[in-house]
Amino acid sequence: MIILGLGGLGRNAAAAVARDGQLIAAVEQKKMARNPTPGVLPMEAIRACLELAKAKPEAVDIVAIARPFSSESELHLELRTHFPRARVVAAEHHMAHAAAAYYFSGFERATVLTLDRNGDFRCGARWMAEGTQLHLEKELYYPDSIGDLYSRVTELIGFDANAEEHKAQWLPASGTPAYASLFEQVFPLDGGWARHTDRRFFDGERISRGGFSTRFYEGLGLAGGAPPRGKMAADIAASLQATVEKIVLQLAGTGENLCLGGGVFLNALLVAALERSGQFKNVYVQPSADNAGTALGAICIAWHQVLGQAGRMQLGSFCLGPEYASALSRNDPGMLSRIDPSARQGRG
Repeated sequence: MIILGLGGLGRNAAAAVARDGQLIAAVEQKKMARNPTPGVLPMEAIRACLELAKAKPEAVDIVAIARPFSSESELHLELRTHFPRARVVAAEHHMAHAAAAYYFSGFERATVLTLDRNGDFRCGARWMAEGTQLHLEKELYYPDSIGDLYSRVTELIGFDANAEEHKAQWLPASGTPAYASLFEQVFPLDGGWARHTDRRFFDGERISRGGFSTRFYEGLGLAGGAPPRGKMAADIAASLQATVEKIVLQLAGTGENLCLGGGVFLNALLVAALERSGQFKNVYVQPSADNAGTALGAICIAWHQVLGQAGRMQLGSFCLGPEYASALSRNDPGMLSRIDPSARQGRG
Protein backbone atom coordinates (compact mmCIF):
# COMPACT_ATOMS: atom_id res chain seq x y z
CA MET A 1 0.00 0.00 0.00
CA ILE A 2 1.61 3.24 -1.20
CA ILE A 3 0.21 6.55 0.03
CA LEU A 4 1.29 9.88 -1.43
CA GLY A 5 0.63 12.86 0.87
CA LEU A 6 0.39 16.41 -0.43
CA GLY A 7 0.11 19.58 1.64
CA GLY A 8 0.71 23.31 1.73
CA LEU A 9 -0.36 23.84 -1.86
CA GLY A 10 -1.17 27.48 -1.22
CA ARG A 11 2.23 28.08 0.39
CA ASN A 12 5.07 25.79 1.56
CA ALA A 13 3.97 22.94 -0.70
CA ALA A 14 5.36 19.51 0.10
CA ALA A 15 4.99 15.83 -0.72
CA ALA A 16 5.53 12.68 1.33
CA VAL A 17 5.32 8.95 0.63
CA ALA A 18 4.59 6.01 2.92
CA ARG A 19 4.69 2.32 2.02
CA ASP A 20 2.82 -0.22 4.14
CA GLY A 21 2.73 2.05 7.16
CA GLN A 22 6.35 3.19 6.95
CA LEU A 23 7.23 6.77 6.11
CA ILE A 24 9.77 6.66 3.29
CA ALA A 25 10.24 10.22 2.09
CA ALA A 26 9.15 13.82 2.67
CA VAL A 27 10.29 16.76 0.55
CA GLU A 28 9.38 20.45 0.38
CA GLN A 29 8.87 21.83 -3.09
CA LYS A 30 11.01 24.90 -2.41
CA LYS A 31 13.98 22.61 -1.76
CA MET A 32 13.64 21.22 -5.28
CA ALA A 33 12.41 24.30 -7.18
CA ARG A 34 13.84 27.57 -5.89
CA ASN A 35 10.83 29.60 -7.05
CA PRO A 36 7.83 27.34 -6.42
CA THR A 37 4.46 28.41 -7.81
CA PRO A 38 1.66 28.54 -5.23
CA GLY A 39 -1.52 26.62 -6.01
CA VAL A 40 -0.04 23.97 -8.28
CA LEU A 41 1.02 20.40 -7.64
CA PRO A 42 4.59 20.19 -6.29
CA MET A 43 5.74 17.90 -9.08
CA GLU A 44 9.47 18.11 -8.33
CA ALA A 45 8.84 17.14 -4.71
CA ILE A 46 6.49 14.36 -5.82
CA ARG A 47 9.06 12.94 -8.22
CA ALA A 48 11.77 13.07 -5.55
CA CYS A 49 9.57 11.19 -3.07
CA LEU A 50 8.56 8.51 -5.56
CA GLU A 51 12.18 8.05 -6.61
CA LEU A 52 13.22 7.55 -2.98
CA ALA A 53 10.37 5.07 -2.55
CA LYS A 54 11.36 3.32 -5.82
CA ALA A 55 7.75 3.62 -6.99
CA LYS A 56 6.14 4.69 -10.24
CA PRO A 57 3.08 7.00 -10.30
CA GLU A 58 0.82 4.14 -11.36
CA ALA A 59 1.82 2.22 -8.23
CA VAL A 60 0.32 4.85 -5.89
CA ASP A 61 -2.81 3.51 -4.17
CA ILE A 62 -3.98 6.65 -2.35
CA VAL A 63 -3.26 10.33 -2.85
CA ALA A 64 -4.07 12.10 0.42
CA ILE A 65 -4.19 15.86 0.04
CA ALA A 66 -4.68 18.55 2.66
CA ARG A 67 -7.23 21.16 1.66
CA PRO A 68 -7.99 23.80 0.41
CA PHE A 69 -9.02 21.42 -2.33
CA SER A 70 -12.23 20.22 -3.99
CA SER A 71 -13.18 17.29 -6.19
CA GLU A 72 -14.19 19.72 -8.96
CA SER A 73 -10.90 21.62 -9.04
CA GLU A 74 -8.31 21.50 -11.80
CA LEU A 75 -5.88 20.00 -9.29
CA HIS A 76 -8.16 17.01 -8.86
CA LEU A 77 -8.24 16.46 -12.62
CA GLU A 78 -4.46 16.80 -12.75
CA LEU A 79 -4.10 14.20 -9.98
CA ARG A 80 -6.27 11.81 -11.98
CA THR A 81 -3.95 12.30 -14.95
CA HIS A 82 -0.76 11.62 -13.00
CA PHE A 83 -2.13 8.88 -10.72
CA PRO A 84 -4.85 7.10 -12.73
CA ARG A 85 -5.48 4.22 -10.30
CA ALA A 86 -5.15 6.10 -7.03
CA ARG A 87 -7.99 6.91 -4.68
CA VAL A 88 -8.00 10.61 -3.77
CA VAL A 89 -8.63 11.49 -0.12
CA ALA A 90 -9.06 15.12 0.99
CA ALA A 91 -8.10 16.04 4.56
CA GLU A 92 -9.27 19.19 6.34
CA HIS A 93 -6.39 21.61 6.85
CA HIS A 94 -6.32 21.82 10.65
CA MET A 95 -7.01 18.13 11.06
CA ALA A 96 -3.95 17.48 8.89
CA HIS A 97 -1.92 19.73 11.21
CA ALA A 98 -3.30 17.85 14.23
CA ALA A 99 -2.61 14.45 12.68
CA ALA A 100 0.99 15.36 11.85
CA ALA A 101 1.52 16.53 15.43
CA TYR A 102 -0.18 13.66 17.27
CA TYR A 103 0.47 10.50 15.27
CA PHE A 104 4.24 11.03 15.24
CA SER A 105 4.44 12.05 18.92
CA GLY A 106 4.48 8.55 20.38
CA PHE A 107 1.73 9.51 22.87
CA GLU A 108 -1.31 7.24 23.24
CA ARG A 109 -3.39 10.09 24.64
CA ALA A 110 -2.85 13.84 24.26
CA THR A 111 -4.31 17.28 23.87
CA VAL A 112 -3.56 18.58 20.38
CA LEU A 113 -3.45 22.32 19.68
CA THR A 114 -3.17 23.73 16.16
CA LEU A 115 -2.76 27.42 15.35
CA ASP A 116 -1.92 29.19 12.10
CA ARG A 117 -2.93 32.23 10.10
CA ASN A 118 -5.82 30.66 8.21
CA GLY A 119 -6.70 27.26 6.80
CA ASP A 120 -10.16 26.23 5.61
CA PHE A 121 -11.38 29.45 7.29
CA ARG A 122 -10.18 28.16 10.65
CA CYS A 123 -7.12 29.58 12.36
CA GLY A 124 -7.02 27.30 15.39
CA ALA A 125 -8.42 24.15 16.94
CA ARG A 126 -8.01 21.95 20.00
CA TRP A 127 -8.43 18.21 19.84
CA MET A 128 -8.43 15.32 22.27
CA ALA A 129 -6.52 12.39 20.82
CA GLU A 130 -6.59 8.81 22.05
CA GLY A 131 -5.37 5.72 20.26
CA THR A 132 -5.91 6.42 16.57
CA GLN A 133 -8.81 8.84 17.06
CA LEU A 134 -8.86 12.64 17.02
CA HIS A 135 -11.89 14.34 18.59
CA LEU A 136 -12.44 18.04 17.91
CA GLU A 137 -13.17 20.11 21.03
CA LYS A 138 -12.75 23.80 20.20
CA GLU A 139 -12.27 26.01 17.14
CA LEU A 140 -11.14 29.52 16.21
CA TYR A 141 -12.27 31.08 12.96
CA TYR A 142 -10.66 33.75 10.82
CA PRO A 143 -10.27 36.73 11.28
CA ASP A 144 -9.80 35.99 15.00
CA SER A 145 -6.35 34.71 14.21
CA ILE A 146 -3.19 34.78 16.31
CA GLY A 147 -1.14 33.92 13.24
CA ASP A 148 -2.67 36.77 11.25
CA LEU A 149 -1.97 39.27 14.03
CA TYR A 150 1.65 38.08 14.21
CA SER A 151 2.07 38.50 10.45
CA ARG A 152 0.54 41.98 10.55
CA VAL A 153 2.91 43.10 13.30
CA THR A 154 5.84 41.53 11.44
CA GLU A 155 5.06 43.84 8.51
CA LEU A 156 4.40 46.81 10.81
CA ILE A 157 7.93 46.70 12.26
CA GLY A 158 9.61 46.47 8.88
CA PHE A 159 9.84 42.77 8.00
CA ASP A 160 8.07 40.73 5.31
CA ALA A 161 4.80 39.15 6.37
CA ASN A 162 4.51 35.39 5.79
CA ALA A 163 8.28 35.16 5.45
CA GLU A 164 10.12 36.89 8.29
CA GLU A 165 8.03 36.20 11.38
CA HIS A 166 11.11 34.50 12.82
CA LYS A 167 12.84 37.89 12.91
CA ALA A 168 9.91 39.43 14.78
CA GLN A 169 10.02 36.43 17.15
CA TRP A 170 13.59 37.14 18.30
CA LEU A 171 13.35 40.93 18.37
CA PRO A 172 11.74 40.89 21.88
CA ALA A 173 15.16 39.95 23.27
CA SER A 174 16.10 43.63 22.94
CA GLY A 175 12.73 45.07 23.96
CA THR A 176 10.20 45.26 26.79
CA PRO A 177 6.42 44.58 26.63
CA ALA A 178 5.57 48.28 26.99
CA TYR A 179 2.49 47.97 24.76
CA ALA A 180 1.10 44.70 26.11
CA SER A 181 -2.08 46.42 27.33
CA LEU A 182 -2.75 47.65 23.79
CA PHE A 183 -2.41 44.16 22.32
CA GLU A 184 -4.69 42.80 25.03
CA GLN A 185 -7.32 45.23 23.74
CA VAL A 186 -6.75 44.08 20.16
CA PHE A 187 -7.05 40.41 21.13
CA PRO A 188 -8.86 40.34 24.52
CA LEU A 189 -7.80 37.82 27.16
CA ASP A 190 -11.15 36.32 28.14
CA GLY A 191 -9.81 33.06 29.52
CA GLY A 192 -11.44 30.84 26.92
CA TRP A 193 -12.09 30.17 23.23
CA ALA A 194 -14.86 32.74 22.66
CA ARG A 195 -12.41 35.25 21.23
CA HIS A 196 -12.98 38.14 18.88
CA THR A 197 -10.33 40.55 17.73
CA ASP A 198 -11.41 44.16 18.07
CA ARG A 199 -11.72 45.21 14.44
CA ARG A 200 -11.60 48.89 15.40
CA PHE A 201 -7.82 48.49 15.53
CA PHE A 202 -7.67 47.53 11.83
CA ASP A 203 -8.35 49.49 8.66
CA GLY A 204 -9.35 47.47 5.61
CA GLU A 205 -8.39 50.31 3.29
CA ARG A 206 -4.78 50.30 4.48
CA ILE A 207 -2.84 47.66 2.63
CA SER A 208 0.62 48.44 3.99
CA ARG A 209 2.33 47.93 7.35
CA GLY A 210 -0.20 45.40 8.56
CA GLY A 211 -3.36 47.36 7.85
CA PHE A 212 -3.70 48.84 11.35
CA SER A 213 -6.08 51.72 12.02
CA THR A 214 -5.52 55.22 13.37
CA ARG A 215 -6.86 53.94 16.71
CA PHE A 216 -4.01 51.44 16.90
CA TYR A 217 -1.35 54.02 16.00
CA GLU A 218 -2.75 56.36 18.65
CA GLY A 219 -2.41 53.53 21.16
CA LEU A 220 1.27 53.34 20.22
CA GLY A 221 1.63 57.10 20.48
CA LEU A 222 2.53 57.43 16.81
CA ALA A 223 1.12 60.31 14.77
CA GLY A 224 0.08 59.94 11.14
CA GLY A 225 0.74 56.21 10.93
CA ALA A 226 4.51 56.61 11.06
CA PRO A 227 6.36 53.26 11.01
CA PRO A 228 7.93 52.25 14.33
CA ARG A 229 11.67 51.69 14.32
CA GLY A 230 14.55 50.89 16.67
CA LYS A 231 13.72 50.39 20.34
CA MET A 232 10.02 51.01 19.72
CA ALA A 233 9.86 48.20 17.17
CA ALA A 234 11.53 45.87 19.67
CA ASP A 235 9.05 46.89 22.38
CA ILE A 236 6.12 46.24 20.02
CA ALA A 237 7.50 42.79 19.19
CA ALA A 238 8.00 42.04 22.89
CA SER A 239 4.44 43.18 23.67
CA LEU A 240 3.00 41.00 20.93
CA GLN A 241 5.03 37.99 22.07
CA ALA A 242 3.96 38.40 25.69
CA THR A 243 0.29 38.68 24.72
CA VAL A 244 0.43 35.71 22.36
CA GLU A 245 2.02 33.57 25.07
CA LYS A 246 -0.78 34.46 27.52
CA ILE A 247 -3.48 33.67 24.96
CA VAL A 248 -1.98 30.35 23.90
CA LEU A 249 -1.49 29.23 27.51
CA GLN A 250 -5.22 29.79 27.99
CA LEU A 251 -6.16 27.98 24.78
CA ALA A 252 -4.02 24.93 25.58
CA GLY A 253 -5.68 24.03 28.87
CA THR A 254 -3.99 21.40 31.04
CA GLY A 255 -3.16 17.71 30.82
CA GLU A 256 -0.46 15.08 30.65
CA ASN A 257 0.66 15.40 27.03
CA LEU A 258 0.43 18.27 24.55
CA CYS A 259 1.03 18.08 20.78
CA LEU A 260 1.48 21.24 18.73
CA GLY A 261 1.01 21.89 15.00
CA GLY A 262 0.52 24.84 12.68
CA GLY A 263 2.84 27.67 11.71
CA VAL A 264 2.37 29.58 14.97
CA PHE A 265 4.39 26.87 16.71
CA LEU A 266 7.49 27.62 14.69
CA ASN A 267 7.83 30.24 17.40
CA ALA A 268 10.42 28.70 19.71
CA LEU A 269 9.84 31.23 22.50
CA LEU A 270 6.14 30.36 22.55
CA VAL A 271 6.91 26.63 22.79
CA ALA A 272 9.37 27.33 25.61
CA ALA A 273 6.66 29.26 27.47
CA LEU A 274 4.33 26.27 27.19
CA GLU A 275 7.05 23.98 28.51
CA ARG A 276 7.82 26.28 31.44
CA SER A 277 4.17 26.73 32.36
CA GLY A 278 3.86 23.27 33.90
CA GLN A 279 0.37 22.91 32.41
CA PHE A 280 1.54 19.73 30.66
CA LYS A 281 4.13 17.15 31.63
CA ASN A 282 5.24 16.51 28.05
CA VAL A 283 5.17 18.83 25.02
CA TYR A 284 5.77 17.62 21.45
CA VAL A 285 6.07 19.91 18.42
CA GLN A 286 5.79 18.52 14.91
CA PRO A 287 9.21 19.42 13.38
CA SER A 288 7.47 20.55 10.19
CA ALA A 289 4.78 22.52 12.01
CA ASP A 290 3.97 24.78 9.05
CA ASN A 291 1.83 23.94 6.02
CA ALA A 292 4.46 21.60 4.59
CA GLY A 293 3.77 19.26 7.51
CA THR A 294 0.16 18.78 6.42
CA ALA A 295 1.50 16.37 3.78
CA LEU A 296 2.54 14.10 6.67
CA GLY A 297 -0.79 14.64 8.39
CA ALA A 298 -2.72 13.77 5.24
CA ILE A 299 -0.86 10.45 5.03
CA CYS A 300 -1.69 9.67 8.66
CA ILE A 301 -5.37 10.47 8.13
CA ALA A 302 -5.49 8.13 5.14
CA TRP A 303 -3.67 5.39 7.07
CA HIS A 304 -5.67 5.57 10.30
CA GLN A 305 -9.03 7.13 9.44
CA VAL A 306 -9.61 5.82 5.91
CA LEU A 307 -7.83 2.46 6.00
CA GLY A 308 -8.47 1.85 9.70
CA GLN A 309 -4.90 0.82 10.48
CA ALA A 310 -3.82 0.81 14.13
CA GLY A 311 -0.02 0.78 13.79
CA ARG A 312 1.53 4.23 14.15
CA MET A 313 4.14 5.52 11.71
CA GLN A 314 7.53 6.55 13.09
CA LEU A 315 9.46 9.74 12.44
CA GLY A 316 12.85 8.40 13.46
CA SER A 317 14.73 10.93 11.35
CA PHE A 318 13.73 14.14 9.67
CA CYS A 319 16.33 13.61 6.91
CA LEU A 320 13.75 12.22 4.50
CA GLY A 321 14.72 13.89 1.23
CA PRO A 322 17.33 13.43 -1.49
CA GLU A 323 20.99 13.60 -0.55
CA TYR A 324 24.23 14.16 -2.40
CA ALA A 325 27.29 12.04 -1.83
CA SER A 326 30.19 14.08 -0.45
CA ALA A 327 32.50 12.68 -3.13
CA LEU A 328 30.12 13.88 -5.83
CA SER A 329 30.04 17.42 -4.44
CA ARG A 330 33.83 17.53 -4.19
CA ASN A 331 34.24 16.42 -7.80
CA ASP A 332 31.67 18.89 -9.12
CA PRO A 333 32.55 22.45 -8.00
CA GLY A 334 29.64 23.87 -10.02
CA MET A 335 27.02 21.93 -8.05
CA LEU A 336 26.46 24.68 -5.47
CA SER A 337 25.71 27.34 -8.08
CA ARG A 338 23.17 25.04 -9.74
CA ILE A 339 21.45 24.34 -6.43
CA ASP A 340 21.48 28.00 -5.33
CA PRO A 341 22.01 30.57 -8.12
CA SER A 342 22.91 33.24 -5.54
CA ALA A 343 26.15 31.35 -4.94
CA ARG A 344 27.36 32.60 -8.32
CA GLN A 345 27.47 36.11 -6.86
CA GLY A 346 29.12 34.90 -3.67
CA ARG A 347 25.97 35.32 -1.55
CA GLY A 348 25.41 31.63 -0.82
